[in-house]
Parts: sequence; C-alpha cells; structure tokens
Amino acid sequence: MRERALLSAGDHVLVACSGGPDSTALLHVLHRLRSDLGITLCAASIDHGLRPESASEVEQVGDFARTLGVPFYETRVVLTRKGVSIQARARNLRYRALQEIAFSHGAARIAVGHTQDDQAETVLGRVLRGAGLRGLEGIEARRSDGVIRPLLDCRRSDVRAYAVERALPFVDDPSNHQRAFERVRIRHEVLPTLAAEDPRVVEHLCALSDEAAELNAYLDGQLPELPPEGDRFVATETLAGFPAPIRIRWLRGWIARETGLTPNRSHLTEAGRLLTGSGEVLLGSGWSVHRQDGGLSLEYREHRRTRSNRS
Repeated sequence: MRERALLSAGDHVLVACSGGPDSTALLHVLHRLRSDLGITLCAASIDHGLRPESASEVEQVGDFARTLGVPFYETRVVLTRKGVSIQARARNLRYRALQEIAFSHGAARIAVGHTQDDQAETVLGRVLRGAGLRGLEGIEARRSDGVIRPLLDCRRSDVRAYAVERALPFVDDPSNHQRAFERVRIRHEVLPTLAAEDPRVVEHLCALSDEAAELNAYLDGQLPELPPEGDRFVATETLAGFPAPIRIRWLRGWIARETGLTPNRSHLTEAGRLLTGSGEVLLGSGWSVHRQDGGLSLEYREHRRTRSNRS
C-alpha cells in the first residue's frame, strides 16, 4: 500500500465487502493496520438481489463489521434486463452505489478486494480480445475516482489462507464457478494450462501490467494538446508530424472526447490509414471518421444510429 501510495494518513476509507474471502480479509487486515496507517474505516455491502441468499450474506458482513467496531452501510441495487452483460451491469451499479455511500459518509477512498490473480485474469482476457498497450495495463491499483486495491500484489490463495487461518466468516459466490462467464473460464481452464508451462505465469502477467502502466503514463505525458472542444476536424499535417504511437493515442483522446465512444485499436489503425488514403471508418452509434480535404473529420448521422439499433 505504501509503495503504490494508496493511502494517506487521515484518510477515511470505505471498504467494499461482498462477504467473499478476498473482501472479508481486506476489511480485517485494514482494521488491524488502521493505527499504523493513520486511517479510519467504514464498510459497505451491495445486494444485487441475484441470488436468494444474497440478503443473508449482506447481513453476515454487517455482523462481522460490527464485531470489529466498523460502521456498516448496506444498499440494494436493481438490475434491468437491458444492455450489457449482467456482470457488467452489476459492476457499474455496485460502483455507483459505493461512490454514493462514500460521498455521504466522507470517505476519500473506496477499498476493493481485487488480488494479483484478478489482475492476471484481466490482462489475459484483454490479450485474448486483441488489446493494445492500454489494455495491458489491466486493473488500476489506484483510480482517479478514489477506488484503491490494496490486495493487488497478493495471491488469491494467500488471501484465502489468511481468512481461513483466522476463521473469518466468508462465503463463496457460486458464480465464480459458472463456465458461462469468460473470467471463470480463464480462471479455471486457461490459466491452469499456462501455469503448467510457466508456474509463475500470474506473476509475469502482473509484471507486464505494471510495465504497461508505466509506459502508458510516459506516453500520455508526451501527447500534444487536443484542439478546442467541439472541433471535429484535424489537419493531415498536424497528425503526420506525430510518431505513430503518439498519433494513435491522440486520435483515441480526440474521438473519445467528441463522440463519447471508446474507439478500439482497429478503429484507430484504420483512421490512421485515412491520412494517406480515402474513405471512412464507422465508429458505431452513428459516428464515423472520414478523410476530408486536408485532414480527418468526425461526422454524426442519425440514420446510421437508428439502423444500428434495429440490427
């Protein structure tokens, strides 16, 4: 925690505790270290209502927090059946609820229980989906919104052993064994196969993540300023003067700011090729980037968005 500068003396920290072994151990160890770190704690549990036993698990977390003398807060979120995957929806609602609780109770940090194994699974999953250098960064140890991950350098097996050794009350989420989820397949099928070839594969994937984060931070510091907000045209001569890695990052920031989309590597590569070619790149949601005399231009067409929604 000190090496990654996750906490400062005087911080009030909200510990997100689901009742699983990782977050339960996190609450326990932060409670043990609170005086040394100069921090105060509160805890919260979010009930997604996805399983009949979820309410009792939240109650168990509350009982555990109270035995430690830690103020406890709980809330329930309602998942709709529209949009992205159920895991992604649950995660988005969970973090939104945690931010609201943290704000209400003056917590500067929200501590969550991701481990080194979670990081390795994230990096590997992104590699399999064709991620670039940005994706290799994986899970941030400290996010700009105050979320921190104190266990990110700890193996999951060690964290569980800590919880078992101290007889901490925790439950295992059955969704962690459902092969329908990509992360579960990576955890139980892909990583064990790789570990047979390299027993330190988790450590190596996490080292790659740290290196990518450092390089991303350096490259971001080299980026030229974006044009004024609302400027959807950039001159060819401007982009041609950027080294390729800087050009790709600059285009990502420009497109994201003007469209609200997150362009993937394929979009950015094709947009870069427009500098010496012609045509357009469809970005989705009605947006495209196309070659215009003297540069690239972003364009929105409502009929494309409507057609995309129907499909």
